[in-house]
Amino acid sequence: MEKRIVFLRIVLALMIFILAGRLFYIQVVKYNFYSEKAMEQRIKSFKISEKRGDIYDRNMIPFTDRDYKEYVFAIPKMINDKKRAAEILSEITEISSEKIREDLKRNKDYIRYEIRRDVDFSLPVGIFKLELPQRYSSNSLARHVIGYLGDKKMGLEESFDEVLTTDASDSIAVFTDGSRNDYIKGLGVKIQTVHDKVFGVKTTLDYHIQKVVEDVLDRRRIEGAAVVLEVKTGNILAMASRPNFDQNRIEDYLKSSNEEFINKAVSGYPPGSIFKIIVAAAALESGKVSLEDTFYCSGSYDINGVVFHDFKGESHGLINIVKGFAVSCNTTFIRIGEITGAKAILDMARKFGIEKDDGLPIPEQIGRLPKLSDTYGAGIGNLSIGQGEVLMTPLQAADIVATIANDGIRNVPRLVEAVVDEKGEEVKRFPPRESYRVLESNTAKILRYMMRQVVVDPEGTGKRAETFCKSAGKTGSAEVNKELNIYHAWFVGFVPYENPKYSIAVFVKNGDTGGIKAAPIFKEIAEEIIKY
Repeated sequence: MEKRIVFLRIVLALMIFILAGRLFYIQVVKYNFYSEKAMEQRIKSFKISEKRGDIYDRNMIPFTDRDYKEYVFAIPKMINDKKRAAEILSEITEISSEKIREDLKRNKDYIRYEIRRDVDFSLPVGIFKLELPQRYSSNSLARHVIGYLGDKKMGLEESFDEVLTTDASDSIAVFTDGSRNDYIKGLGVKIQTVHDKVFGVKTTLDYHIQKVVEDVLDRRRIEGAAVVLEVKTGNILAMASRPNFDQNRIEDYLKSSNEEFINKAVSGYPPGSIFKIIVAAAALESGKVSLEDTFYCSGSYDINGVVFHDFKGESHGLINIVKGFAVSCNTTFIRIGEITGAKAILDMARKFGIEKDDGLPIPEQIGRLPKLSDTYGAGIGNLSIGQGEVLMTPLQAADIVATIANDGIRNVPRLVEAVVDEKGEEVKRFPPRESYRVLESNTAKILRYMMRQVVVDPEGTGKRAETFCKSAGKTGSAEVNKELNIYHAWFVGFVPYENPKYSIAVFVKNGDTGGIKAAPIFKEIAEEIIKY
């Protein structure tokens, strides 16, 4: 009997010891943990921002969330003197106190205003300041590439929406009483962050080169586009279109013609004389025209009653393909087109990528070529000078030049390198498409020489494109309205001449001739970016 009593006493003592140990663990060791858990049951949260993955340049410089903006938040249920609060908020936000008082009376969970004027006095309970990242700012770059968010999306924001969307967010947390209806004012507010994996998109764009291009277009106040490609890789280093748009005010453009949203860098336009690059390539590659062949330019050329004229009807006399290219002689190139044949020209255009979908993650037009049946008679005249049914995008124009500068090998243009994590480590890589040869090396060499003559020949149409690092290219003036003398102006070229690094296409909608309007823009861009 005594043994049983002793045993029960031991068991009871053991139970008391375990219970005491558990109480000590809960009340002392895990005090903070359970206190927070209890407090969480009395916390009410309001989501104020959602984290989204960033879009970066090739060096991990972000295009998005670059700037922060300071806001003032007000929680109506925590404010006793709403009249005084409205006066304070009015001073900070420059919004009328009457409007703010109405907002406070609506009994929202919280209201938020952008801070317009900073103040040095303390804010009452229920009002506080907070900085939040801005997806887009007033100086955001590459807007036609990055796109925008909203009811509808555009650009990379749309193409990579699933990648960029996360569950990470920031919330305002306020403490409530047991009913969770009244806020405990003395405990204030805190910011809660919900963490989640965040992935970004690393593009091929170069932030600094993109800025140079956009600054030049803005200074020139033109409507058009410019593209910069890296010759050795085909990577798109810059892509800009004008007019531009404000990514934070999309609704302002919905009642307009939507011209601001058109990415002219990947939209098709008549190329005019820059198409002579393709005609010359087909003629030389086929062997049907040599550098020794000469052509007589009288200033006009008749095909079945349709008369084609040189610019201002000027006669260039007896010239070869090099001189004809330098002075952009229409009659010479129509004759070269007839000798070469439309099929060879169209085949060459397709080898260069016209009418091909290169799979960019943004909408792009593929260009347009006439049917072979439409090139008979006067049709060969239009084809040979880039008029009629021919359409080309500025990106395609830069791509053609890059292929020639790269010794005849085409690197398919690329815009996105990889999906990356927050540390910049690549999670998924998008390798370049397979390169292929378009031209024999010698043909490409001749074309580079011809493009150099456009810039250095005393009569060359591209003299205004010459740079301190030596440039080469081709002008284009695509006729839009003959009666009103309206042209789309083009200049496409590469720099430096000896060791090509960049291919640049400049397009000015409804501008002037390419030599007058586009060539100086090319020069300005080239001389700025050559340092990168």
